Amino acid sequence: MVPPTPTPSARLVRAAAAERADLARHRERLLAARDRLRAELEGVEASLREVDDRDALLDRIAGPASVAVSAAAGDAPTAATPLRGPAIRRAAVEVLRARPDRPQALHYRDWFDALGAAGYAVAGKDPLAVFLTQLSRSPVVRRGTQSGVYELDPTAPRRLRERLDGLHAELRGLTAAPSATADLTAIRARRAALTAEITRVEKALEEAEAVLGPAAVPVAAAG
Repeated sequence: MVPPTPTPSARLVRAAAAERADLARHRERLLAARDRLRAELEGVEASLREVDDRDALLDRIAGPASVAVSAAAGDAPTAATPLRGPAIRRAAVEVLRARPDRPQALHYRDWFDALGAAGYAVAGKDPLAVFLTQLSRSPVVRRGTQSGVYELDPTAPRRLRERLDGLHAELRGLTAAPSATADLTAIRARRAALTAEITRVEKALEEAEAVLGPAAVPVAAAG
């Protein structure tokens, strides 16, 4: 006769329960830390976008730095006005859409050359690297299937709207009265992360609609 498996002792059961509780608390702390780091990263990205926006505003008010310096010295400005920040992304999309062959994707080097051929210049010590950075930040541009190739994403406005709706819905859920067992620190961290993400997506949606226009958003046919 096979002897039965011993029943776990009460001490072992209590120890296992305590271990599970410790792991659950540690998991909650890790999740809260992850949300805080995401919020901090979003804050850095938002600050970088603000720097780009201010750079572009200064270009519109006083002209690009190189042109302003030349004008102060009495020299004629250069033919190609150097682009900075979001202006690079907008010009890149306009140039691609204006090409007679209407390509949806290009290698970033070819795209950069097309921008130059259209009369634009990119400001910076390494214009190609600056161009690639801005291209990767565009809300309407995504990586292609081949290395170095980027393509337009005509569904970007609709996708961003759906993302924004989902974020607002989650934020509304967090503002509801928390349960007695809720981790308020984790809730605050998640709320901060959601707020930062909403701001980022709103700016991306604004840029996407400005670049592609409402016609780029597919409309469901009435059935």
